[in-house]
Amino acid sequence: MKLRLRHLRLRAETEYGRFGADIPLSDGLMVFRADNSRGKSTSMQGFLFALGLEKMITARASHAVTSAMRDRLIYDPSTKSETPVLSSWISLEIQGVTNDVVTLTRWIKHDQFDSGLVRVTLGPAITAPDEYEVQDYYVGRPGAAANPKGFHKWLASFIGWQLPQLPAADGRLAPLYMEQVFPLLFVEQRRGWGGIQAQMPYFSGVVDVKRRAIEFLLKLDVGEVESERMRLRAEDKVVQDQWRTAVRAFKDSISGDGLVVQRLPDNLVTAWPPVNRPFVAEAREDSWVNLESVLASLRTELANISEVQVRPVREVSGELEQTLAVAIERSDSLRQAGAILRDEIVQDQRELRQLQSRIGALEEDLREHQDILILERLGSESISRLHGDCPVCHQELPVSLLGAETTTSTLSAESSVDYIKQQIDLFSVMERDTRATVEAKRERFASLKRMAAETRSQIRSLRSSLTSAENTPSEEDVAQKVRIAQKLESLTVASERFSQLLGELERFAETARGIRAALQKLPKDSASDNDRAKLGFVKRSFIDQLRAYDFGSFRAEENLDISKTDYLPRRDDFDLQADISASDSIRVVWSYLLSLLEVSESYDTNHPGLLIFDEPRQQSAKDVSFRALLRRASMNPGSRQVIFATSEDLGSLQSMLQGIDHTLFPVDGYVLKPVQE
Repeated sequence: MKLRLRHLRLRAETEYGRFGADIPLSDGLMVFRADNSRGKSTSMQGFLFALGLEKMITARASHAVTSAMRDRLIYDPSTKSETPVLSSWISLEIQGVTNDVVTLTRWIKHDQFDSGLVRVTLGPAITAPDEYEVQDYYVGRPGAAANPKGFHKWLASFIGWQLPQLPAADGRLAPLYMEQVFPLLFVEQRRGWGGIQAQMPYFSGVVDVKRRAIEFLLKLDVGEVESERMRLRAEDKVVQDQWRTAVRAFKDSISGDGLVVQRLPDNLVTAWPPVNRPFVAEAREDSWVNLESVLASLRTELANISEVQVRPVREVSGELEQTLAVAIERSDSLRQAGAILRDEIVQDQRELRQLQSRIGALEEDLREHQDILILERLGSESISRLHGDCPVCHQELPVSLLGAETTTSTLSAESSVDYIKQQIDLFSVMERDTRATVEAKRERFASLKRMAAETRSQIRSLRSSLTSAENTPSEEDVAQKVRIAQKLESLTVASERFSQLLGELERFAETARGIRAALQKLPKDSASDNDRAKLGFVKRSFIDQLRAYDFGSFRAEENLDISKTDYLPRRDDFDLQADISASDSIRVVWSYLLSLLEVSESYDTNHPGLLIFDEPRQQSAKDVSFRALLRRASMNPGSRQVIFATSEDLGSLQSMLQGIDHTLFPVDGYVLKPVQE
């Protein structure tokens, strides 16, 4: 993994001509020095803008650079007179993992080019101008990190990164964005010194994104294992949702047809198909009949009717009269059964609402008793005991229910919480059973209504047949055949849909079995020996630097550790930066980010060997501390690039840099000066 910045070019067109700056950049320690309000931050933010990382500091791309590059710049230093910026752009030469050098150009203000466009020239177009191939990419738009023409997709490959997909809070998979890794590589002056990863943007929704960024940068095995575990869990959740959706959709499709599904679980089951296979049943007046049996009976009945020719009325008048009497009696019976069932449904719905109300009241009581229990455990004496009544019905409890160890009729808060939980479980089962009963009775009611409608239709056709001429074909024979054929077709469609559902559920179960087997194979101890070695190196480097930087809040080695949970420095398991001075907090940021760089020089990590500090001497850090930082940053110049931007007094800075391998780029006056091109 590698990223080096080779040359920064700033350009702005005004009515007074072109202004700009050219800043050559070197390996090792590179110190960029300029007075305050002279363009130092303009240059540092130019790095972020050129790399498309402005979301680290702002939501709007144009605000990632100072006003001198987007609105107005000082064209006359003696009077500080300003002139509007007509157009502006930034170019940056960078070197990647293959050591190829390319030039990035991005426009801040231009009539033709939007700030979301990044032009990549495949060569050192600033330091060695020539005719190079040009490719355009986009940034700051959806897809910039994943699509072929997305700039961050290209830049990740150029660095040698393969950014992982991680579970987000809403269950989807989201990428770890480049803007979420760079807070460990770039500390911006105004926002970055508030703590480690103070500039972290959270727009992706990735869970524990700070931790995930460190895992990625250090290339920890635990990060890969945890990412894989979270990915598999997210996939498992998707399959569970697909199962529930498919089952719910089928139940909705047969709702109101007098059909119910038996033995079909609402939630995913991996042991599929079960021994007792699910089936669809049709409601009859007082029972449920398997749909396959109903279909077989209808097919037989239709076949028998089809073999018999339609008879004239004179041959079947007696049979029609008997059938009419039976149909009228059946219609009355169905109407009475429907009325009774309707009353039962109303009663069951009333009971269901009462159960739901009881559960709601119990849950409110549970919250109240849990609050009391928390207060008791914290030592509160204001409420040490509750009244000796039932927390559910609020009647006094008999001693027999309180247990042999209870000497009074008073329930403790903990006993009340346990009791209420048991009651919630009990009433929840009752609520679930009552809901299932109501749904089943609704389907029976729908079936009764359908049978009543069919019977009324039969009565009409029978009466019509009996009042027809004797030689007229029996209307009832024809109507009966049509009714059976229509019902057979409707139920056959439902049966076919059910067969398709069972096939889908089998595929879901097979997928879930594969996912859960993969989860079982993941190592239980996620941290590898290599992980422990890397974190141990970070800890030693971190503590060693704190000593060198004159850390003063306590002895640097005293109970300090790198957390195994979030990989951040802690003291006695507490956040280190929460209990130290402001200047020591700055030293912590120096030490930690440099330790991440140093571990990459001894172990295989994803660190690109680049670190940028904008105005690192915050909170008036001592000269001895800053000199120690400069010396530490200058080590191993062939394997790193450390860029410091500072407004330190030039004489003092040069004194501190004596004997240290470095490159100093001092700016006299304003960074943006008139240029002739």
